[in-house]
Amino acid sequence: MHSLLRTPLYDWHCSYYAQMTELEGWEMPQQYASILYEYETLQNCVGIADISHKGRLVFKGPGACRFLNSLFSRDITNLKLGQLRYVLMTNKHGGILDNLLIGLFQQADSGLPYYYVVVNAVNREKDIAYFKQFLTPPIAANPKNEVYFSDETNEQGMIAIQGPRSLDLLKPLFQTDISTLPYSSGVETSLSLGGRWAFVFRTDYAGREGFEIILESFFIEQFVTDLFQRGQNFGIAPVGFAARDIMRQESAIPCYGYELDESVTPFEARLSHMLHMKDRDFPGNDILCSLKLKTPEKIRVGLEISGEYPAVKGNELFFEQKKIGKITSGTFSPTLHKNIAMGYVPYEFSQHGQVLNVKIRDKINKALVVPIPFLTKNVRRK
Repeated sequence: MHSLLRTPLYDWHCSYYAQMTELEGWEMPQQYASILYEYETLQNCVGIADISHKGRLVFKGPGACRFLNSLFSRDITNLKLGQLRYVLMTNKHGGILDNLLIGLFQQADSGLPYYYVVVNAVNREKDIAYFKQFLTPPIAANPKNEVYFSDETNEQGMIAIQGPRSLDLLKPLFQTDISTLPYSSGVETSLSLGGRWAFVFRTDYAGREGFEIILESFFIEQFVTDLFQRGQNFGIAPVGFAARDIMRQESAIPCYGYELDESVTPFEARLSHMLHMKDRDFPGNDILCSLKLKTPEKIRVGLEISGEYPAVKGNELFFEQKKIGKITSGTFSPTLHKNIAMGYVPYEFSQHGQVLNVKIRDKINKALVVPIPFLTKNVRRK
C-alpha cells in the first residue's frame, strides 16, 4: 500500500487505530471502532472525517467565469459570492466526466473574484488535463479572456464535521458567525485563536447537518487534534468512509466510479436537474438536447434486497432468467433495517413495485424497485 497517496492526517488516523485501505488512489480510513458506531455518531452527535483526498482547484482571471461556464452543465454566471453549486462535466457524447462542487469567492487582499472547484479524487488528474486542453493560447492572447489556474490539493487539507451537534462545536472557532451561513454556501474566514486562514462550507451532505473545513495542510493535524479534544463534550468520534457511504446510499446520492462514469448520461443517472441546456454550448450539449425528449435506454433505480447479505457493486440483476442490469452500490441501512442498493436497469423495468432478482454469493434474492431517496429528511431527523 506504500504506493498510495496519503493525506496530511495519515498519522492522526493511525494514532486512532484506523483500518486503512485504498480509496480512489489514496490510503484512507475505512473505519475506526466500528462502522455502526460511527454511523450512529453521525446521526446523533458529531463525527469528523478526512476528505483531504478530494481535488481542490482555483480559477482566477477576467475570463474564468466564461471559461468554466463553457465546460459545466449548469450555468454559473449567476453565482453569488459565497454560493456553492453542484455541476457536471460531460464529454462530447454527453457522458459524465465528473460531478463537481464550485463556489464563487473574493480575494481578501485585492477584492477580485475567483472560483474554487472541488473534484473527485479519482478524477483529479483527468479533470486537470481536461481543463488544460481548453486553456489554449488564444485565451491568454486576449486580456479579457485570461484564466489563471492552480491546483491547491497538496497545499490544503479538508475535513467534514457532520452531525446534529456540529454547529455547536464549530461556532466559537471562527471569526465569522457560521450559524448564519445558508446551506450550499461557504465563507473564507480566519480561526478565532491564532487567526489562521480557513474555508468553511455548509453543505448539508446526505441531508444531515454538517460543514466542510479547508485549512493549510501543515496546520490541519493540529486543528483536528484540538478539535477532537474539545469535541469530547459533544460526543465526537472519528468517522471512516464506510459509515459516510451508508449515509450516501440511504440518500441515493450517485457516486463517481459507481453510479457515474463516462458511459452514463445525466438523464440515465436521474440528474437532469443539473442540466442548463438552453442557449448553452458545453461539450455534449447537442447530444443531450437530442436525448431530452427520448426515453433513456437504462436508468438508475433504488432497490430493496431480500436475504441475509446486501448486494454490492457488480452483482447481476435478472428478470426471470434474463440478465438486464447490474448493481452499482449496496449496503445495509441501519435506520430502515433493510438491505438497499442502486443499479441500472432498462427503463421498462424501472417502475416502482417491479420485482427483479439479484445474484448474491451464488444465491438468487428478490430485488424490489422502490422510490429514491430511501430516506426522506423527516425519517433522518427521527
